Parts: sequence; structure tokens; C-alpha cells
Amino acid sequence: MELTQLRYFKIAAECNNLTTAAEMLHISQPALSLAIRKLEEELGVSLFERSKNKLCLNDAGRLALTYAEAVLIKADEMKSTFYQFIHKDNVLSLGFCDPGPMRFSVPLLQKANPDINITSALLPDENNLETLLLTHKYDAVISIKKPKNEDIITVPFADEELMLSVPAGHPLAKRKSVCLHNEENLQLINYSGDGAYVRQIQPFVDWLTDKFGMKTYNDYFVFRQLLENDNLLCFTTKLVRNYRNDGAERVIIPLEDENLKTTYFLSYLKSNQKYLSPLLAWVEKRVSCHEI
Repeated sequence: MELTQLRYFKIAAECNNLTTAAEMLHISQPALSLAIRKLEEELGVSLFERSKNKLCLNDAGRLALTYAEAVLIKADEMKSTFYQFIHKDNVLSLGFCDPGPMRFSVPLLQKANPDINITSALLPDENNLETLLLTHKYDAVISIKKPKNEDIITVPFADEELMLSVPAGHPLAKRKSVCLHNEENLQLINYSGDGAYVRQIQPFVDWLTDKFGMKTYNDYFVFRQLLENDNLLCFTTKLVRNYRNDGAERVIIPLEDENLKTTYFLSYLKSNQKYLSPLLAWVEKRVSCHEI
């Protein structure tokens, strides 16, 4: 008997429908049916009254469910206990899909929790988020994509959006917002980046390059020197503006163009919730105060 069988059985019992349960578990319906059938064979009883579109627990199934729930709770407690034992040196490992939320949040989180050794790394992509958590590669991941696994909790972490950095003397500096699709003859430069958000807005960046002849720079020193030019416009973001200083003579303006906003999510294993309480408390406080 495997824990996976018990989890599948529990979800099927809660949904009363194989199709719905399979969708929730992100497996095929035949695979779910096979797992339940094997469990019934091991127990030597039928667990459900089956009809065409519905499953209902029978007496044996209701009894089995109480045992399954107890076993799963104990399994989660065991994982949590040994996870905390392994991490008794107070190391918190975070994986980020983008440099923006990492460079913004890690110093603040470390300052708020000086007794915790926080390590962070950029993920090459947003594939295999579930595996990274389930194998304890990271204690939590911050991503645009939401992992899909019943053992993983996902909560909002921070909102992000592209913004325009404008010299204070530029005509656009007096605007409350700007739609670049309605503008002409602008001198734009861009600092190259990578990550999930950059990939999301890449079509917009390509359009800017075609329309305005925007130049992109890989060298931050060269890019920063160019910001002294009173005619050049560049881009920042809601998070980046907190740690990158474009200069005192610049105004940051929201953009009205579509598909330039996103939300980052914090994901972690349910069994690690207690261990991650300092991180979760910090995130909850800042989100509730609209600080991230």
C-alpha cells in the first residue's frame, strides 16, 4: 500500500466523481481508476458504490477514509519533523524565476530575520517547479507560473509591471500615465534582462524596437551613463525601481499598454508551512500593506 494510493482515494472520495478527481490530481482517469482498484484489491473490499457518473463511499469506504486521512496526516507530520531536523541550522533556500523580486525581497527579508541564513538562486525557467519543491531543492519558489500539486500551497507574493523612466524636463514627465502605442518619435533605450517576466513582455519589447528603433544594452555601466541624457527614455518596473536608482532627475510613469502586468506567487510544501512561518509572516504583512 502506497501513500499515493491513499491520496488518490481521499480525493476521489471528496469529489464523488473520477473525472473531477483526476483533473484535480493532474493524472488521467484510467490511472486514477487503476490506483483505486489496486487499493481495493489490497484491502479485499470494494470502497465505492459506483454509478455512471458518480462515486459514493460505501460503509467499508467510509471506514477506509478515516484510516487514510489519519495515515496521511501522520506522514505529513513525519516529513515536517525531519525537514525541520535537516534545516535546524536555520537555512532558508529560495528559488526565483526573475532577478527583480529576488533583488528586492531577499535583503529586506534577511534584515527582518537576522537569525535565518537566507540563500537565493535564479531558476533557469519555470519548468519542474513541483519537482524542485518535492525534492527539497528549494524551501520555496517565487514564480509567475503556479505549481500544480495537492501538496503545494501557492499564495500571492508581489505584483509587477513595466514602467517608463522619463527625464524630469521631458514633455511626458507631466503625464500621469502613458500609452506608447499612441506616441511617436520617442528616443528609447533598454537594459537587457532575463527571466519569466522578460519572456512575457518580449513581444512588446520587439514592437518597441521596430517602431522606435529602441537600443538594448547589456553593459549596465554604459546604460547608466546614458541616463544622463535629457532626451532618452528607458524602462524600469514596480519592483526594480526600489533598488535601481535612475537618478534624482527622473520621473517614473505607469504604462497603459496591455499585457505589461503580472503577479509573482510564492509556493511551498504544505508540510513545511511551520518551518516557513517567518517568510510567510513577512510576505503577508507586506502584501496586506501593499508594499510588494
